[in-house]
Amino acid sequence: MQLGRIKIESPFKNADLTTRFAIRSFICIGIMTVVLWFIVSHYVVSEILDREWEATAELIRTEAKEFLTAEDFTTKDRKSVGHKFEQLLQHITLTPNIVRFKVYNPKGVIIWAQDKQLVGKSFSANDELQQAIGGNVVADVTSLSKGRNIATRDGAERSVEVYVPVYSDTQKELLGVFETYKKADVIYRDILNARAAVLIGAAAGGLLLYLSLLVIVRQASKKIEEQQADLLKMQAELLASQRLAAMGEMAAAVAHGIGNPLSSIRAAAQVAMLDCESQNGNKPGNTAKENLQGIIQQVDRVQKRMQGLLNFAKPLDRHPVSVEINGLVKDLVDTLRPRFEEAHVTPRLDLDPCLPKATLDLNHIEQAFMGIITNAIEATPKGGSVAIQTIAHGGGSEGSVTVSVEDTGGGIPVENKEQVFEPFFTTKPHGTGIGLTLAKKFVERNGGSIAIADGSSGGTKIDVSFPSSGTT
Repeated sequence: MQLGRIKIESPFKNADLTTRFAIRSFICIGIMTVVLWFIVSHYVVSEILDREWEATAELIRTEAKEFLTAEDFTTKDRKSVGHKFEQLLQHITLTPNIVRFKVYNPKGVIIWAQDKQLVGKSFSANDELQQAIGGNVVADVTSLSKGRNIATRDGAERSVEVYVPVYSDTQKELLGVFETYKKADVIYRDILNARAAVLIGAAAGGLLLYLSLLVIVRQASKKIEEQQADLLKMQAELLASQRLAAMGEMAAAVAHGIGNPLSSIRAAAQVAMLDCESQNGNKPGNTAKENLQGIIQQVDRVQKRMQGLLNFAKPLDRHPVSVEINGLVKDLVDTLRPRFEEAHVTPRLDLDPCLPKATLDLNHIEQAFMGIITNAIEATPKGGSVAIQTIAHGGGSEGSVTVSVEDTGGGIPVENKEQVFEPFFTTKPHGTGIGLTLAKKFVERNGGSIAIADGSSGGTKIDVSFPSSGTT
């Protein structure tokens, strides 16, 4: 929002879903709790006061019938009935909460009071008195909202004025109104207790609602994050599939376009080498032979890279069989023995004798481990070693098999670890960048997983895991 030249931004703009909900719901539920407390406490207090006033009115009317008659309210000789009102006052004040009272006639004139100077005075402008003359029990509760130390009319206690209309038994005519002064301390305490109870209940309910909603939103937020992660993963896989499809079309076109010419070049070079061999040690012939051998090597190299592209891009048809991993590893090491000797690298095998079999495509797995081990050999300096370890985890249908290949080379920089499985990423001068990519593709096609980490001796460690078939 922009107000004039001042730009106002929401403080929750960069907050996550859970934080925004936590703050906003706390504010909303807090307001709702306060409003609920106000409404319910007002209702409860009103009920408490109404019952209190009705109880007071019932007491006054009952006691008035015992001590007074209808004529006592209408007689003009007030002194002759004054002792009756005195007796009534003494009897009523025995009740702990009633302090005193005054009596009005139906016209609002005081007909009896302890303060004799008030007798005969009219208070017709008193709103509470007029409501009582109309037949209602009315209380002036303004003192309840004031401070505890406020002085009362009698100078001793804080009190509430309750106006009680009194009627005759026979004709139900209004005889007069008692203005009763009732101690407010007990009522005040009851009101505070009621409001505190309602506040605690509303706060507890609001807190429970807030925590319940917060837990639900956190779970929903976590689920949304998981779905977003899955969606990003699916998008990445879709992009990779589209990229592979484009690469497949490109590789097929390249192979079709230059495959036959390359074969013709290689065949022509081989024929020319035969002519050079017939020159019996002629120096120009030897030089030409060396050049022709270089041509054949470079043609073979190009054809090998083309075959790698085709293997990378073409669909993988899986033909699973039961594979004994330890035997496969031994055969691959034997096959690569010349490469180990040429690089002056020592293979070290640590094979689990209780390793179960796994159901895999043998051709895929051979190519995957061939690429991983070859890559480890090339990364290991002379005099180093490549450790190959097999480990069984769990048992039965829940078990798995892990093959670890660890070299003693210089390791992979942190910034390159997430890229080593991407197509055509390589740090080697003559690398194709599809060896580990192909290995990952073959492993995942067979239900396995591949991970790269730092080796114990500073090199690189690649862990390949497959579910086991439960048989050994």
